[in-house]
Amino acid sequence: MSLQTLKDQKGFTIVELLIVIVVIGILAAISIVAYNGVTKRANASAAKGNAESVQKVAEAYNTDENSAGYPTLAQINAGTTTVKIPSGVTVSAAAPDASNGKTAIGYKELGTTGGCIAYWDFNASTPAVAYVYAGAARTGGVTSGNVTCA
Repeated sequence: MSLQTLKDQKGFTIVELLIVIVVIGILAAISIVAYNGVTKRANASAAKGNAESVQKVAEAYNTDENSAGYPTLAQINAGTTTVKIPSGVTVSAAAPDASNGKTAIGYKELGTTGGCIAYWDFNASTPAVAYVYAGAARTGGVTSGNVTCA
């Protein structure tokens, strides 16, 4: 091959190709970080929304059955004539965790005066169990994996 033939060939140099690959890599890294943040917020919003649905069921039960007070776990799972637990949501005595936090809700009644509803807060700087309350309940906790209420 002559020197003139090499000069006539057109194409990208290795350096140009490497720059393009690096730019694509940077854009991909930014997209992945942004996607993870959106996913985390969406999971947190869904979990809190599910907990608030359970709270509404407890409040509706208290209103519908005012002599009975706030529902037990069995009664909350049965729902009321006007309000039901959303499909796909599991309510149990066990506290939710990262593996089941999108659809699992923990519930513990406080006698007939209220209840603690636990959900997994994916949005916290250190994800953990968070609570919404029904009635007079104000403090939720976890003991031996189960929700407690005071």
